[in-house]
Amino acid sequence: MTWAVFPDENYRRAVVELLTEAAKPSGSERIIAVVGGALLEEAVNRTLRERLKDDPEVVKNLVDPDRSLGNIVPQIDLLYLLGAFDDRTRKALKGLARVRNYFAHRTDASFDSLDDDAVKRLVLHEGKTYYPHYLFGPDSKEPIEPVTSRRDQFVVNLKFGLIALMRDRISHHDHSNKLRTEEELLTIFPDRYAAEGEQPTSD
Repeated sequence: MTWAVFPDENYRRAVVELLTEAAKPSGSERIIAVVGGALLEEAVNRTLRERLKDDPEVVKNLVDPDRSLGNIVPQIDLLYLLGAFDDRTRKALKGLARVRNYFAHRTDASFDSLDDDAVKRLVLHEGKTYYPHYLFGPDSKEPIEPVTSRRDQFVVNLKFGLIALMRDRISHHDHSNKLRTEEELLTIFPDRYAAEGEQPTSD
């Protein structure tokens, strides 16, 4: 499972729409960037809400649109400060958000016309052969697709970003910074290792 999205029909349709365009040689780059950006934005927002103290009114006043943390960029920074992911991932997520904004606000946008700074941030695939597992533990057996264009680079790094966010949500107790132990995780996901013929890592 390289598309770590919520189990909802809306998200499934969005992924199918993105993949349909990405599979076409002349598929809409705007759909890829904007739909991908929407998937990322919802995942970031939900991850942050699930990590913050369970006080819906205060959270709403903080992270709803037009509030102080209502934009994806400060939300990414706050998740980084909460230890949700490393700085490399933080920069990549912000690069993905920048690509999405570029396509959303320019009628002539294309991946080839992107500024180099945004593209240079999308490096989560570099030096890796397989995607991380979307739950926890060692990498999956899913090979990373060849990255031969900026469009490929965006899609592959989007997958990495969504996986990082899901792993963070799964690894913490709801509305806290308290990590679940591997024993707790295996209670929730007992087939995690059996599915791929792996064994839990030992300390």
